[in-house]
Amino acid sequence: MNNFYFTTFKELLTIDHFTKSWGNIFPCQGEEFEEEAIFVVSNGDVDFPEHLRLDIDLGWKSNDQNWIKQFPGLQAQKSDELVEGILIFGNLSVKGSILNEEGDYGAFLYVSGQVTCQSFVAGGSTTYIKGNITTEEVFISHYNHGYLKCDSTVTSPVLIINDHYTHLNNYKADLFYYNDKTGEYPSENACYEDEETGEDWLCSPNLTKLLDNPTPAFEELIFDLNEGEYVFNKAAQLPIKDEAYWLLKAVKYWGNLKRIPEAIKTEYFFKRVYEKYGAFCFSYFSDTFLTQSICEQEIEKKGINLKYIPEHLITKDLCYLAAKHETNISSIPTAYLDKSLIKEVIHYNDSEMDNVPERFITEELLVDYVKLGRGLWLDKYCEIAKVSKITVLLKALDSGIDYIEQIWGFHFREEVYHYAKKLYDNKQQESTWNKYTEKFQKKIERLS
Repeated sequence: MNNFYFTTFKELLTIDHFTKSWGNIFPCQGEEFEEEAIFVVSNGDVDFPEHLRLDIDLGWKSNDQNWIKQFPGLQAQKSDELVEGILIFGNLSVKGSILNEEGDYGAFLYVSGQVTCQSFVAGGSTTYIKGNITTEEVFISHYNHGYLKCDSTVTSPVLIINDHYTHLNNYKADLFYYNDKTGEYPSENACYEDEETGEDWLCSPNLTKLLDNPTPAFEELIFDLNEGEYVFNKAAQLPIKDEAYWLLKAVKYWGNLKRIPEAIKTEYFFKRVYEKYGAFCFSYFSDTFLTQSICEQEIEKKGINLKYIPEHLITKDLCYLAAKHETNISSIPTAYLDKSLIKEVIHYNDSEMDNVPERFITEELLVDYVKLGRGLWLDKYCEIAKVSKITVLLKALDSGIDYIEQIWGFHFREEVYHYAKKLYDNKQQESTWNKYTEKFQKKIERLS
């Protein structure tokens, strides 16, 4: 029977064979632990009855009862100290998978013997396996913050090393091998850049044909593995891929929206996903599910949601509604852009002035822009429109005394002050004029 216990890093360093092993990985990875850092240890072989998850946000606290119960013999502590990792001085047999989905961090894992498991996902953890690693389906190491060293042989039908510090003494991969760190893999297994995004690296067809789910990139493969699933299309233990299955995936992670089979995308399915993601999900479904009411509702939540609505469903009224809810000019179809709509956009979102096409930057627009408030980069816009900045400011003052605060606040200068004084320093507007001159008294005094 497994028998686990807590120990400190200081105590681990008194174990001669571990100290030698630590010396093999510390210079490479630079991992450091405080002397009193806590670890879980087992002396002897371990049969782990479920998935071994190394992501430290899933427990890994010395007083976490739910997490501790998976380690027989381990006694909960009174403190909530972080458990830094697990060491097994023997062989490790995991009925499920060893999973470290998080690429930035994870618990330390050391096994002095062999490891067998369903699949192995290595991420941000520092991992050292002295014996062989054998998986039923997939070994994948991902992202560049982790480190894995295996002194013996990794045997896995699918073996992937993707931007990860993985050091293998030997490997056997009967179905698929890819290693972007060395570049030493069959050319037909090469992954390639997504032409649409220019960012994602898509899986080789040689890999995707082995998998039961649509799996465009390694990210989706890791997601399925982290769910504990068998992933090969010939696996005997595949889950039922019905509406409930795909709905759960879609709600858990937006990236799964692009994987949903078309036959599953019913109106009911759309409504459930829409409850989770709003307008963001529109492009993944038939626009027959989009009503005018739904489109207006999303625009009222956030004007930039206009960019998610299919262009043929966008009307001028919808653009004006989006303007009132701080949309971006880039979200508006060019067919609807005119000076009136642009003025409306700027009125509710003056930072969009920098995105106005030059043909619409006129004296009239700049006067409205100044009246809104800050008027940043006004000199630049006046140069584009080939108009005088002082002309714009004086015409803005012509619009009424109520605009003095905005104009003086950001464009106070002698001509502007004297022009406003000529217009509004009179008996009829004495009270309002005095209010502004009191507020800007220091600026006025500097003129004199």
